[in-house]
Amino acid sequence: MKAEYLIKIILPTFIIFAVLVWLTAAHVISGWLMYLLWVLGFVCANFWVTKVTAKRSYHRLKKQREEEAKRRK
Repeated sequence: MKAEYLIKIILPTFIIFAVLVWLTAAHVISGWLMYLLWVLGFVCANFWVTKVTAKRSYHRLKKQREEEAKRRK
């Protein structure tokens, strides 16, 4: 995998969870709010990873189809 691709996946998720860990450790959030924010953090991180990987897969498949179309001609 390319470093650019890994940075697009790892950096945003790392930032989300670093903020959540900091807020939890500093006792800024607790109780139900903490649970809610952690669940939302997981949902956002999963959405981001899915979006980036789907976009990459779509472009890769599109490129393969174009190459196959050129070979057929």
